[in-house]
Order: sequence, then structure tokens, then C-alpha cells
Amino acid sequence: MRRVTTLSIGGIMAAMAFSVSATKSPSRATPRVTREVIAVYLGTVGTDARSGMTTAVREMKMALAKQAAASGRQFVSRGVSLDPTVEGGLQHLALLGPFDEISVGDNWTNSVVVRYLGPNFGDSRAAIPQVVLLEREVQQENSTLIVGPERELGRYIGADKIEAWVRQGAPLPR
Repeated sequence: MRRVTTLSIGGIMAAMAFSVSATKSPSRATPRVTREVIAVYLGTVGTDARSGMTTAVREMKMALAKQAAASGRQFVSRGVSLDPTVEGGLQHLALLGPFDEISVGDNWTNSVVVRYLGPNFGDSRAAIPQVVLLEREVQQENSTLIVGPERELGRYIGADKIEAWVRQGAPLPR
């Protein structure tokens, strides 16, 4: 008797699941859009050790995570070390606390360094340490993920400017 009851309940549940899925129209689900605030930190162990960036970067990440959450956005932290070796870059970024993404090795020709500092390293825009603040939208609809373009919100170049911005609570530009 017990076996029959279990099979009957199982059969009923399967029939209900089939009938519910069969009655759902193949209409598109509402896409889920996630807005992200992204902080890209670029530096080296040498500049960070001399300038006190270790504490500033840790505090920056905490402040930005709180602000992003308060505005319904997610925070993504990226750490980029300009140390020439992968091992040295990993050691450098470990001093700054956890990151969501990292890029290490190959010094100034690292692909992420070129992406955010540009291919010409003779101007002040290529100075380090540096924080590049970005935002983007990520849209997910069914099994499709669409990552929107990054839009630059701000750029803080040099230890003094980064530390001053962090002392103010690392406010997100409007």
C-alpha cells in the first residue's frame, strides 16, 4: 500500500509539472539587469610600500562596496600589478587584500595595463599608483549574458590623490 501511494503521488506531481510547463507560454522572461561599480587599482609593490597605498586600497574597497550596495549595484574590485613577474604580482596584490579579479605579470605590456593606461606611457595618465572607477550593466536573459561597455566615472592618479579621495569616503562621482 505504501509503495502504491508513493508512486501515485509521484505520478500526480509529474503530471502537474508537465501540465504547468505545457501551459506556460514561450514568452520571454524579463531580463535581469545588474549594474556594477568597478574599481581598477594599478600599482607596484615598490610604489605601494613607499606611499602607504596598502591601507588606502583596503579602505577604498570597503567604502565602494557599501556605496554600491546602498544604490542597488554590485561592486567589483580589480587588482593589477605592474610587477614584471607573475609571482611578484601575486605577492604584491595579496598585500592589498582580496580582489574579485586580478591581472599580473609582464610589467607595462600587461594587456590590462595597456587597456586602462593606454599604449603610450610617456604622459601623466600612465602614472601609478592609479584607480580607474567604472560602471557597466550586465543583462541576463534565459541563457544569454550580455555585458555592456564600461563607462569611466573617475580616475585618481598618484598616491596623494587616491589617499585624499579615500579619506573623503571614496565618494562615487555623480
